[in-house]
Amino acid sequence: MSLHAELKAALRKAVPTGYLDAPEDLRVYSYDMFARAEPEAVVLPESTEQAAEVLALAERFETPVTPRGSGTSLTGGPTPVRGGLVLGTARMNKVLDLSRADRIARVQAGVITAQLQRAVLEQGLFYPPNPTSADYCTLGGNVATNAGGASGVKYGVTRDYLTGLTAVLPGGEILATGGRCMKDVAGYDITRLLCGSEGRLALITEASVRLLPKPEAVRAMSAYFTDLKATAEAVAAIMSSGYAPCTLELMDRAFLKAVKQAYDFDFPAEAQALLLIEVDGPEATLGGQMQAIARLCKEHGAFQTTVAADETERAALWQARRGGTAALVRQVSFMVSLDYAVPVSQLPAAVEGIGHIGRKHGLDVAVIAHAGDGNLHPMVIYDPSDAAQSAAFAAFDRDACNAVLELGGTLSGEHGIGLEKAAHLPRQLSPAFLRLAREIKRSFDPRDLLNPGKCESFCSNED
Repeated sequence: MSLHAELKAALRKAVPTGYLDAPEDLRVYSYDMFARAEPEAVVLPESTEQAAEVLALAERFETPVTPRGSGTSLTGGPTPVRGGLVLGTARMNKVLDLSRADRIARVQAGVITAQLQRAVLEQGLFYPPNPTSADYCTLGGNVATNAGGASGVKYGVTRDYLTGLTAVLPGGEILATGGRCMKDVAGYDITRLLCGSEGRLALITEASVRLLPKPEAVRAMSAYFTDLKATAEAVAAIMSSGYAPCTLELMDRAFLKAVKQAYDFDFPAEAQALLLIEVDGPEATLGGQMQAIARLCKEHGAFQTTVAADETERAALWQARRGGTAALVRQVSFMVSLDYAVPVSQLPAAVEGIGHIGRKHGLDVAVIAHAGDGNLHPMVIYDPSDAAQSAAFAAFDRDACNAVLELGGTLSGEHGIGLEKAAHLPRQLSPAFLRLAREIKRSFDPRDLLNPGKCESFCSNED
């Protein structure tokens, strides 16, 4: 489709410096890590009011709108599969209010997560959700997917910190939910309905989030194992022990090899997996916790445990964890990072099962995990231009979904559904759930103009 000339003129007037339709701009806003599709134009509003004008015009001209933050999605969520407009939040990038007294921050949707974290640290406060892409991803995208990250094992995910939202409904009406209060049960919890809705119900333009006091201290430890399943068993033991690590990350040998090649990260030759473990809190309590967790690791097969001596050693561990995915992408022809979650007690069975499924279909699979909350990210390496390998990947994804569901797990822990998981959802969700989801979508967006083509198996306007 091509945009109506009257719509183009109106958009240029509504967003004078934020209308893009040059081919090179359209390419930039056409893809994430999973999919590619070009829009007819890109609009970059700077305020809620400008965004509302854009959505009002889109409804008038029946034009699809795909919201987009930084495009760090791994599921095709911000790709405009039905053309129309991409509405980017990059210029809505201000921290509007930061109250130490109320422990609340109000930010525009385009604020980078790490930018907020640095701002609140200067006030002695702490915003815990930290996706691996925190240096690039936006708060609006975090809300849209209910993003988690490594700290979720102790501190939870984005929805646990939301106190209110400003959003624009399809058609341009501005909606405010919640506010600055820590407690608020007035009316339905629309805030948390929008959190995780992947831009399908409304466009998030502002978020109010609660903050915590900054922990006094943090300690990090590495633990190496010769067996991946034993590593997962150690995780389950730690989580049932009564200790509360603030980080419990798993990296398998394939992932570590990519890190070593990219960053000269050395690890023992016999290692099949690494746990990155952190505890935080009062300084006086951390040494004992580290010793106890190290004992649990050794009881479950760890052959080397090392507490980071200083911030430099801790940073090296985090470079391995945060930089490993990009390192792997650079070293292979193509890779898809998947997202499943299981109860922590089922983590050993899950990592064993995923390894078996990869071998069954002849695929190389690296595994990382936010292991403490059971959130697995198998990274499947294949050539999408090869029909046989593409079929093998589809079979892997199908079998992995089945295995995860049989273990009482979920098809997505934090990446969202987007395009990648849409076809699998009816295998997890009941007919009653699917019916209600369709009705909710219709009540917000009867014309299916907002981020269309995603989650089609349950969000379609067609029964």
